[in-house]
Amino acid sequence: MLRLTAGRLRSSLAAATLVVSAAMVAPTGPALALDCPAAQPLAKPGILKETPAQMAAVGKQLASGDMYNAIASATADLRVRYPGVESAEVVNYLVTAYCPAVNANTKLSEAQKRTAVDSFASQVMRQVY
Repeated sequence: MLRLTAGRLRSSLAAATLVVSAAMVAPTGPALALDCPAAQPLAKPGILKETPAQMAAVGKQLASGDMYNAIASATADLRVRYPGVESAEVVNYLVTAYCPAVNANTKLSEAQKRTAVDSFASQVMRQVY
């Protein structure tokens, strides 16, 4: 059984909410490009350290079409490799990995890209928490 203190749960939910909120308040003008979050260059508490190649591979997997199973698989893999990882860290990592894959899709308009990232962030929140 997972037991979180009230403070720890609040901080995890606040961090995850920040990620989703940031994605949702992105400018909606048609000429503005999607601004993806940058991967953190240094390993610190609260940051999953992965190579750019690892993040690109995860992003490609997440954008492959079967989003529900891709999120579940990536989340399970992260939890195995990073025991005790906070859910907020998983959400941040997955959104950071997914965004460039969507941004590279030349078939989508900027508005469609923002919508895709917003929808993805919402789906990740539902699955990870």
